Amino acid sequence: MKLFATMFNLLRERRFLPFFITMVLGALNDNLFKSALVILIAYNTPKDQADILVQVAAGLFILPFFIFSGISGQVCDRYEKSNIIRGVKIFEVGIMLAAGVGFYLNNHAFLLAMLCLMGVHSTLFGPVKYSILPQHLKSSELLAGNGLTSMGTFLAILMGTIIGGSLVTKEIIGQFSIFPISIAIALAASLGLGLSLFIPRATPSDPGLKICWNPLTETYRGMKHAFVNKHVKLAIFSISWFWFFGFFYMASLPSYCRDILNGNEAVATLLLTMISMGMGLGSILTNRLSGGVTRLGLVIIGGFGLFLFSFDLTTLKSLVIDGVPTVGLHEFWQGPYGVRSALDFFFVGIFGGMYIVPLYTLMQEKAPLHLGSRVVASNNIWNAVFMVSAAVFAILCFKFGLIITQIFMIVSITNLLITLFLLARIPEHFYHIFFTWLVKLCYRYSVTGYENLPKDGPVLIVSNHVSFIDPFIVCAAMNRPPRYMMDKAYFDIKILQWFFTTSKSIPVTPKKIDPKLMEEALDAVVKGLKEGDLMTIFPEGFLSNDGQMIPFKDGVERVAKKTDVWVVPVAIRGMWGSWFSRVKGKALKGVPPNRFRAKVELKIGKPIRSENVSAQALYDEVQRLRGSLL
Repeated sequence: MKLFATMFNLLRERRFLPFFITMVLGALNDNLFKSALVILIAYNTPKDQADILVQVAAGLFILPFFIFSGISGQVCDRYEKSNIIRGVKIFEVGIMLAAGVGFYLNNHAFLLAMLCLMGVHSTLFGPVKYSILPQHLKSSELLAGNGLTSMGTFLAILMGTIIGGSLVTKEIIGQFSIFPISIAIALAASLGLGLSLFIPRATPSDPGLKICWNPLTETYRGMKHAFVNKHVKLAIFSISWFWFFGFFYMASLPSYCRDILNGNEAVATLLLTMISMGMGLGSILTNRLSGGVTRLGLVIIGGFGLFLFSFDLTTLKSLVIDGVPTVGLHEFWQGPYGVRSALDFFFVGIFGGMYIVPLYTLMQEKAPLHLGSRVVASNNIWNAVFMVSAAVFAILCFKFGLIITQIFMIVSITNLLITLFLLARIPEHFYHIFFTWLVKLCYRYSVTGYENLPKDGPVLIVSNHVSFIDPFIVCAAMNRPPRYMMDKAYFDIKILQWFFTTSKSIPVTPKKIDPKLMEEALDAVVKGLKEGDLMTIFPEGFLSNDGQMIPFKDGVERVAKKTDVWVVPVAIRGMWGSWFSRVKGKALKGVPPNRFRAKVELKIGKPIRSENVSAQALYDEVQRLRGSLL
């Protein structure tokens, strides 16, 4: 609950709250206007024209992301960001006032032009939206800030879609004309402008940048920023796939509701509410589930969850019967698929939030500082490419005669394949979060001194060794996946070798058996540290036979002397006496004692520069941290 409190405490901070409300009002207004316009077109234009105009509307809103994202990213890196936000909000107020006139004149062409300008507004706001957060928030708050931003965005989309549609019903227009929607969009824009005045300044990332105003050149160059490093590339293309998936599901939801569930507009709105609420909940749960740090393992878990619940939707048989009218909410809930389909959409939303939030945080953390906004702009371009691809994909599938559940199945299985690809690329991140959760489930696990752990860069962790699951006990406290040295005899166990290999463990042979292999293992640790890894060594060399520490071998000292890194001593407390320790003379022997939810602690000492390290000094420090508790 502490993480939730920390997360929502951001809503009391001036460095976050004015930005958050401004952002929410902008997303709300986008969808207020877009939803109202689409419904007016759909119900006040001949069907053949309406179907085309609705697709044109979607295309016009996305088009500016292709044309202006590259320029927008440059502007946001070149100039002070809070002033850019205010300028964008002034632009929005002007668009909404003009749109009010368009509604009054019932001029669809003019309103479509205003929708395109709102696309320009969103294109300008997108890069500054995500690049300002790392400047206003601490690194430990960034995941929480992204979670709140994502939650606010999806709830604003939901509210805007529902309210926008309800303000242009025949009853409302018949009684109040177009004034309710015109007032609503102008009011939301004005409130956003007012709140933007309280956003603190954020210094330019690249004040000397010379802006290129050629949109074609900058779009091409902007797309290449996705390849600035492997972390940014992974984040952007994974995010873009999510928008392919999400755009397809949101656009196809009414058709699925009509053709499979036989539901009316109220049922479609309910399902939209379920998926949007799920996205909001998943976004804020991410901070809690990841312990407040970016854990890419959540992306993989989110991907599997998306597959599981989206695939279930493909197994439902159509309830449509010729001559039977569509059902409302009451009949839907009483029907065979009511609760099941609603929960499917809700959990698709939850796992979608878990998938997307760590990726946005990764993109922000790994983007070069001077390219922050341009990397976000690159992400927006690729998102637009994937969303348009989703629309083209759906059109082609319908053209070839596929039904909605068959298309859902193709997208769901593709999502599974992409998740498996991510698991193959970054398995250590999945192991990291899985074993962290497992340790916290099985033990009353606590960490002391977490603030001593360097947030990034090469780090050498040095720990005592009490049980076979000590690597998992250490892993649960780390802010990124650690790598380990381990006995080659265990590494070579066939059934487990794939796990040890994919977790990037380093097999080590005792010096008395093969000094050359021992040196190769130490060299591998040095190489990993030079590449920026978090390496863990148990310098005792083998498990304790009596719970007491064994003198450290000199390998840890030799590794430290070859590198310029932080060395962090840690002490495991409470694992002696477990089934995984040698309390009975041999580990994993006999019936496991009942130690479920036993108290286990990891104490993290202050980091030491490697040039000041000795095996004896590290032994003394770990001994001190461990104290009397074995």
